[in-house]
Amino acid sequence: MSEVMTIGEPMVNLIADSPETFLEARTLPRQMAGAEFNVAIGVQRQGHSVSYVTTLGNDWQGDLIVDYMNGIGFDTTGIRRMDGAATGYQLKVRSSDGEPKVIYFRAGSAASQTTPDIVDGLSFDGLKVLHVTGIFSALTDKTYETVERLIDTAKQHGALVTFDPNPRPTLWDSEQSMIEATNKLAAKADVFMPGLSEGRLFSGLEDPRAIADYYMDMGVSKVIIKLGAEGSVLFERDAGGNRLETVVPSFVVEVVDTVGAGDGFAAGVITGLLEGLDDEHLLERANAVGAIQVTSVSDSEGLPTTQELADFIASTPRQEVSL
Repeated sequence: MSEVMTIGEPMVNLIADSPETFLEARTLPRQMAGAEFNVAIGVQRQGHSVSYVTTLGNDWQGDLIVDYMNGIGFDTTGIRRMDGAATGYQLKVRSSDGEPKVIYFRAGSAASQTTPDIVDGLSFDGLKVLHVTGIFSALTDKTYETVERLIDTAKQHGALVTFDPNPRPTLWDSEQSMIEATNKLAAKADVFMPGLSEGRLFSGLEDPRAIADYYMDMGVSKVIIKLGAEGSVLFERDAGGNRLETVVPSFVVEVVDTVGAGDGFAAGVITGLLEGLDDEHLLERANAVGAIQVTSVSDSEGLPTTQELADFIASTPRQEVSL
């Protein structure tokens, strides 16, 4: 009976929280990681219920993830456990420029063994938003088919579909196959939210307005383009088919770690949609959650509660933005 559902690959994150190499680090605190997991945390901290769908191994990593999710109130009934494949994990070390070094241990993971029939056992009662990314769909042909079936089923139950392409070129056979597969999913989405460089990659167009038209012509209702540290822009069409746009600046913060910024942004979009915010306040919230996230070394631990978000928006100066 959750408002929001997502599917992805949650991983244990072993993180050196000071600027050290792996050889120098003497402690590696355990946290959680994964783009969809980060989004789910951001949504849950804004007071909304979340269900998570995935496959985990019957190992300590899987136990740790399920225990953590249950402890914070996620619905984990959509999580399968399996023998013969491990739950993925990653190592992360900070860097002075805010771009951390991450080493993944996820090849052949249990999550990559997910098959479309996992959708058949899910409950869609009360579901309002399904959030998917281009990461899980890129793992294997079967995970792509799973995401397709999940989108189709959620839409049949009246849910809104949000899609963050989050491209991972190394997971695809070629750039062209990634573009084609991503655009096929985008055409099924109600809300598509690429970064500007991603929008250019997937559409083959340069201008943000042209990119938006490209996806709205496919049937996407809202195209939200992230403009990096400057802010974001939302495009949609009115009843007469005219393009409307809303541009909102982001916030001035000191960047510690850029990982999870887009996930925080997505959480802001999703909760804004759930709460019926107008376009300007929806983008303001999304920009704020993304900005807050880059001030924390963790992928999700810094994501704000409702009060923390309100305080940040009220007290933090804005960037300059233009389209």
